[in-house]
Amino acid sequence: MDNEIKFKDTNVALIGVGLMGGSILKALKSQESRPKSITAFDINNDILAKIERKGLADIATDDAKTALKDADLVVIALYPKLAIEFVKNNANSFKKGCVITDICGVKREIEEGIPSVLPEGVIFVGGHPMAGREHKGFNYSTPDLFLGCKYIITGGEKNAVKLVSEFADIIGANKIVFSSSDKHDEMIAYTSQLPHVLSVAYMLCADARNVEDFSAGSFRDITRVAMINDEMWSELFLENKDKLLEEIRSLKDGLEEIENLIEQEKRDKLRSEMRRAADMREGIMG
Repeated sequence: MDNEIKFKDTNVALIGVGLMGGSILKALKSQESRPKSITAFDINNDILAKIERKGLADIATDDAKTALKDADLVVIALYPKLAIEFVKNNANSFKKGCVITDICGVKREIEEGIPSVLPEGVIFVGGHPMAGREHKGFNYSTPDLFLGCKYIITGGEKNAVKLVSEFADIIGANKIVFSSSDKHDEMIAYTSQLPHVLSVAYMLCADARNVEDFSAGSFRDITRVAMINDEMWSELFLENKDKLLEEIRSLKDGLEEIENLIEQEKRDKLRSEMRRAADMREGIMG
């Protein structure tokens, strides 16, 4: 990508309009800094009809060639395996000079699967907005989903990265974080995937218990992400298996340490670990 292109001068193709893709469409519609045109692609014609009624895209289509024909920036809002499959199946439909980016929650698989099949002159930039909801589907999409989020970018050609960074800024991200794909997957295993594992495991412990009358804020907070999109998260867990298993084992070690302190009634040490955890949380989140 020899020449820098501004987002306002691009034809954008959004591939997949579920929760995340729908939220991108709505975020773009709510901003003054819009691209030259927006095309939405999905295989669900009911969703496409809703997009047309709401005026969220200039073109809403289930034909990939139509969606990609004039696209300068292609944003793929699909699960990882589907994202790779879409690019492989449509590699010859991307125009020269086009920038492709994704929003997947794992990056090593994506960066192994997509760039290698792209024709010359088509550039890939890995991306991951740190945002989401417990529900899935276009009907739960919202224009402020990405407002204030961190947006991780995992490499790419300079001008292409600038374009994706501008896109991230326009949909609401307040910080661009640059990372290698390996470091991304390592950190996301801890900050995103492990809390979902913990929440699911904890919630399953409630089986056959009458917890409703005995639960309040703590129960609500720790179980919030147990309202999980099982299709997406099971794929993310398995694609990041090595990194996630390391974090699960580390958590088990931590639980065993707390268990031993309670069993041995070492209150001073227990309090010390509680204070240390609280201080760490305060230092990270403020």
